[in-house]
Amino acid sequence: MNRFGGFSLIAFSLIVAISGCGHKLSENDLPRPSSRLATATQNFPGIVMISSPQVCTATIVGPSTLLTAAHCVNQGRPVTIQTSEGAKQSSDIVLLGSGVEGDPHDLALVYLSSPFLSQQTILPVASGANPGDQVLVVGYGCASSEAVNSTGIKRLGSNVVSDVNDFVEVSTPGVQIRAVVGPENRAGVCFGDSGGPLLKQVGGQWAVVGVAHGAYNEAPGQVSQFVNLNHPGNRAFLSQYIK
Repeated sequence: MNRFGGFSLIAFSLIVAISGCGHKLSENDLPRPSSRLATATQNFPGIVMISSPQVCTATIVGPSTLLTAAHCVNQGRPVTIQTSEGAKQSSDIVLLGSGVEGDPHDLALVYLSSPFLSQQTILPVASGANPGDQVLVVGYGCASSEAVNSTGIKRLGSNVVSDVNDFVEVSTPGVQIRAVVGPENRAGVCFGDSGGPLLKQVGGQWAVVGVAHGAYNEAPGQVSQFVNLNHPGNRAFLSQYIK
């Protein structure tokens, strides 16, 4: 495990245990794409934009803790967090994995020196997902197939989990890796969405079941990969270090 700075170990109780199993779904098993595209949203104030210096997405998962991808913050630089309370600077960063392509432990926790003023922005973490689960994709990534940079605008779309392995995967038909919005009911990820959450309703509230890692092309379009929080190593990391 990699680490920047010092911290204390505090257990976290908001990790919800749910199972993760099932078979990969084919395109015929997934919803027919909507004609409408994923759009900008002001919902989920606990999902924020970070820069270090590249733009990524992060989720507030503790009073002074954000969850993101290791590849977003592994340069050893402080992170700037844009929140509804204004811009904040990280005081500490802890990496689980290296963040290389295909790393199933591409997770990092970003700490602040003081808690957020509002605890209502905190999203719980859930430790599993299954093929067929209804999920939301939220992030600050690019918004067209021609774009290669974040727009700085938070977008939201829904999808259905198509496969669960080292990653939780969702499929977006008719686009290639640089396309992100896609149909509103088959949304995927793009540049700037890295580190953002895959959300599932657990116990009547939205919880984080994956963290955006990357994407690859597979007919008929793109498959977005989210770090699987049900992996024992990932689950243990979050339980131990969220504070």
